[in-house]
Amino acid sequence: MKNKKALDWLRVIIFTFLANLFAIVLLKLFPDNVYRNSLFTMCTPMAAHILTRVITREKATVKELMLPANIRGNIKYYLMSFGIPFLMFIISTIILIVCFADGYDIKDCIIYGNADEFILAILINISTSFFLFYICLGEEYGWRAYLTPKLETLMPTPLALIVSGIIWGMWHAPLIKTGFNFGTGYKFFPYAGYAGMCLMCIFMGSFLTWLTKKTKSAYPSAIAHTAFDVIQIHNFLVPQKVLDKANEGGQYGYNFFMVFVSGSIIIGAVFFVMLCLDSRKKKTVPEQV
Repeated sequence: MKNKKALDWLRVIIFTFLANLFAIVLLKLFPDNVYRNSLFTMCTPMAAHILTRVITREKATVKELMLPANIRGNIKYYLMSFGIPFLMFIISTIILIVCFADGYDIKDCIIYGNADEFILAILINISTSFFLFYICLGEEYGWRAYLTPKLETLMPTPLALIVSGIIWGMWHAPLIKTGFNFGTGYKFFPYAGYAGMCLMCIFMGSFLTWLTKKTKSAYPSAIAHTAFDVIQIHNFLVPQKVLDKANEGGQYGYNFFMVFVSGSIIIGAVFFVMLCLDSRKKKTVPEQV
């Protein structure tokens, strides 16, 4: 048992090292187009997962690898993988308007008088989602199909969710340092960016982990991750002057981003608690038998 635990720790370390190494190398080799490189970087957790299994000779069945879609009996979870991110953005958009809009008038928003642009944006998002899904699967097949389950064999679920979220969040560090996520003009750059990303990843990761656990598949979390990346309704419902000010960067941009992800943190916290309660129930069941 001790050898198994030591080996699992080794696998966590190797996986984390490889995922971060690949991400850093990609960004160093091709620094000119950060957005393009970020898409390639999203595939590094999957590569780290596969290589870790090869290096440590870890065997697993197809089911254990979470490769089956398991759609039968899990339709509601697949629907939630799109619906919950949409709810996150509705909450975030409302909070953005309350926090940053000086009064609210739909006429100040892009959607007013531009319904055709809104519909076109939806169609573009739907079409790009098919491509982005495979990119997001590259992340989810690493974080949710390997790292978090492995951590749960080594520590309680609440701690595993936190550690997994921090590792996922800090994996973004090279991008955050370039200003890709938050800009560079905010206080305590880039450390406040690291903290903000880790906070979001802990709770967003909890929702994605919940989906993975319920379906025993990596695909629903990949769908949810894709939806989170493409649903940008705030761009149409938040006043243009607020969006312009946020895009200027600086402290305002950082504060805007943190409010922007507030919906995912709020909803994710609910799933964090649900997973913690589920893990506690599983521990008490043997004691009652």
